[in-house]
Amino acid sequence: MTSHELTTAIYNRLKKARLIIVLCAMIVSLGMIFYALRKPVTYTSTASVFPLTSGNDNNATSTTLSALLGSETPKSFSEDASINIIELAQSRTTREEVAAIRDTASGNKTIAELLFDDINDHLGLFEQKIKVGSGPNALITWAGEQLKEGLNASINKNNMLILTFTGRSPQLVRTISYGFINKISLFYIQLKQEKAKRDFEFATGKVDSLRNVMNSKDNQLIAIDRRTLFTNTSKLEYKVPSENLIADKQMIRQQYAQAVANQQNAAYKLQKATPLIKVLDKPEPPYDIKNKSALVYGVIGFLTGAIVISLFLAAGIIVTFTKYEFNKAVFGTNVAANTRDAEKARPVL
Repeated sequence: MTSHELTTAIYNRLKKARLIIVLCAMIVSLGMIFYALRKPVTYTSTASVFPLTSGNDNNATSTTLSALLGSETPKSFSEDASINIIELAQSRTTREEVAAIRDTASGNKTIAELLFDDINDHLGLFEQKIKVGSGPNALITWAGEQLKEGLNASINKNNMLILTFTGRSPQLVRTISYGFINKISLFYIQLKQEKAKRDFEFATGKVDSLRNVMNSKDNQLIAIDRRTLFTNTSKLEYKVPSENLIADKQMIRQQYAQAVANQQNAAYKLQKATPLIKVLDKPEPPYDIKNKSALVYGVIGFLTGAIVISLFLAAGIIVTFTKYEFNKAVFGTNVAANTRDAEKARPVL
């Protein structure tokens, strides 16, 4: 059998079964179209965020963009330590805090509840309904993992945070995107307030302590004055203690003034804590919409079905030809022609 004979045999076989091939290809095409139509449509929001800095702040709050972005890692845990904003956005704590946010526009439901309903309402062809445990935090934990799959955070060449989120509902995508932005901003505000609050409490304690010491020195001077009411105060035994107390009080007064200034500075920083990030591009529509094209999937299904059923119908001829060629290669042409087995092995086209 030559290759020409093989080609002719396959063509004749497929020609006879052309209706079956077309029918099977159409069935596969319809299946692919149905799959594409049942595939949930996804919406992707994009927000660009950059940090705000103030030139009047000290080194703890006026660091460069790289400090907030975490690109320059401090050598020790000091006031200059920073939290990488990407790790903050993707952290489990942030995700679960976002999942626990309540949306007043949706019946005061949490984002976790809205996400649970949204996924169950937009199931794919082979997806099953989501079931969550009955624990108090089971839904929040589950929603945090779902948010991890849809969230993507990166830093572009301009050192700006690019925050994207992909979901099945445009309204929920918007709510979740703003939730992440608010939680990131709130984290840095609380971090700044916590430092200022510690400084204020320390300065307040220092002021109270120095005030008590000053009062103690005043009481000692009053006591000396009473004891020396009818004595000669020019004597050193009376004069030196008084001068020492007055010098100590003057030194303590200077420390007290400095402590009060530090207290007021800490109180000012505590009161003026503002968002350290600013949204440049808000996560608003239009979103990047992705869905499966029914036309493309239908064409792919038709071609795939036609090829597969054609190979299946031609498989018998190809196997017979392969056996014949193998016998001819092993036993030789003359042997194959003079034996009955070789005649039986020769394919009938």
